[in-house]
Amino acid sequence: MSRRDSRANAERILVAVQRLWAEEGTPSMERIAAEAGVGVATVYRHFPNRTALESAAFRRIFAEELMPLVEGAEDADLLEVAERFVEVVGRYAPVLSEVGISHVTDEALDELAEPFVELLRRGQVRGVLRRDLEPVDLYWLLRMIVLGLNSPVASSTVRRRYVAMLLPALAPEAQSELPPLADEDYDRLGAPPERRRPPVED
Repeated sequence: MSRRDSRANAERILVAVQRLWAEEGTPSMERIAAEAGVGVATVYRHFPNRTALESAAFRRIFAEELMPLVEGAEDADLLEVAERFVEVVGRYAPVLSEVGISHVTDEALDELAEPFVELLRRGQVRGVLRRDLEPVDLYWLLRMIVLGLNSPVASSTVRRRYVAMLLPALAPEAQSELPPLADEDYDRLGAPPERRRPPVED
């Protein structure tokens, strides 16, 4: 088998995984192979175990579905970004309930850390986001939104309603100052030193 055919098989397997995840939760390796049109041995040749396959599939979702949301956002429209972020993650709700949505959300936000910092910086420069917001604030706000709004009973309308309630607090017109975080808070939240201050400082 040529290298090109090998890459094509790996791609078919990952596409099959994403399709089945959105429909069935955690399908067997045999079901994945059948959906991809390859043999089970071919699946294991590319992905020696389920963990390796899941990790590769999630990386593909991050790169193709989540990263463009953040990098392509205009005018720091966090309502739209947050809503669509929740929608994409929610698309895979059947499998996330099996593998752990908290773990997957953390991986997604880690992958998207730098684009989110840039989104925050642009919003502060343009005066549409409050100046005391720090990157760690966006990380944890989105984490709470994703974990809280991916209930089986949450529709797109439900998600948009409650995201819309939360985000006005990010606007420059917000009335109260944000309580400061102590060093030990940053440590517990896993915030590196360079993300412990607003990207645009007065």
